[in-house]
Amino acid sequence: MATINIFNDFAEQLAKGVHNFGTDTIKLFLSSTAPTADMDEAADLTGQIAYTNVSGGQPTVTIAVSDATDTVLSSDAVVITATDTVPTFRYYGLYNDTSTGDKLICWWDHGSNVDLAATETFTINFNNDATAGTIMTIGQGTIT
Repeated sequence: MATINIFNDFAEQLAKGVHNFGTDTIKLFLSSTAPTADMDEAADLTGQIAYTNVSGGQPTVTIAVSDATDTVLSSDAVVITATDTVPTFRYYGLYNDTSTGDKLICWWDHGSNVDLAATETFTINFNNDATAGTIMTIGQGTIT
């Protein structure tokens, strides 16, 4: 299971009200180059794979308060389907398409390159804490 990485700017942008997971459009990015924690916006990503030959692949992020102190972001599995050959990627992550500059949220390293030929699929299961679908938990003083 890939480990979640949180962009450094995420907590600040969350505190400033940039991210509204109840209404904003959260999108998936694919990249052949490793993101770094100090990146802020989708334009900072190098090696980003265009969705030219990809269908599907956008998460439906939901929020739920699990108790008085934790808020959980989750999504069903995301399946991307190649409509033609897709450039090799290894990293995938989430950004807020509604925010100015498409603010980055988090990313994962698949651990090996992914190559997709036409009609092949790749499934991303968000299982950050061994709970199916959990992207992250935001609690008192922590984001995991």
